[in-house]
Amino acid sequence: MNTLQTTGIILFAHGSRDPQWRLPFEAILQSMRDQHTGPTALAFLECMEPSLPEAIEAMAQTGLHHINIIPVFLAVGSHVRKDLPLLLDDARAKHPGLKITSSAAIGEQVEIQQAIARFALNTLSTDT
Repeated sequence: MNTLQTTGIILFAHGSRDPQWRLPFEAILQSMRDQHTGPTALAFLECMEPSLPEAIEAMAQTGLHHINIIPVFLAVGSHVRKDLPLLLDDARAKHPGLKITSSAAIGEQVEIQQAIARFALNTLSTDT
């Protein structure tokens, strides 16, 4: 297996009691799967399944060497600053041979900020 096949990606989102809330995240996941042959999954902090520990456990059972967590949060609040590091510490302790990393929250990425700005500005051309 090559690195792309032995590295999993988990999109980590907040979660909601409204089941339709997850639809955009599932669309992002499907887009990733259309472009990437390696393991990908969604995980949620609360109200939805799977939880991050469950998603990590499922990927760990497949023999991966590395899991990268992508926090799908627009801003860094206590969930990304405090809750996520605790969850990652627990996962690393449970799976000492597995490299578990996390990127910055997507809202901190310049390309995401620029895409949102473009979208907002494009609404000006569609106003009637």
